[in-house]
Amino acid sequence: MLIMCVDDDNLVRQVTSDMIRHLNHEVLEAADAKSALDQLDSSTNRIDVLLTDIRMPGVTGLALARSFRQRNPDIGIIYMTGYSGGEEAPGHVLNKPCTLGELQNVLEQAGRYRLN
Repeated sequence: MLIMCVDDDNLVRQVTSDMIRHLNHEVLEAADAKSALDQLDSSTNRIDVLLTDIRMPGVTGLALARSFRQRNPDIGIIYMTGYSGGEEAPGHVLNKPCTLGELQNVLEQAGRYRLN
């Protein structure tokens, strides 16, 4: 699976991306929505799952997911959050920090959802 990992926190993005690689998936990284959309538009490979922080400066993860879904309607979407409560995310939510097992579980769920 090819996963786009978007988080404005460099350390969180790096650790999460390393975990994704450890699970034998490919990963593209972006620090913000603009970078993620630029990569999506220029990528020759189909991105299977968007893993995005909900709260980011500028464009939120929710808005980013809508843009991704417009370009690729069957993409799997996972929202990450370090906050309890607040914005409701429509779909899979991963609480930060997460374990490798939690990440694997939600990636499997998002992948199955995308294929259905």
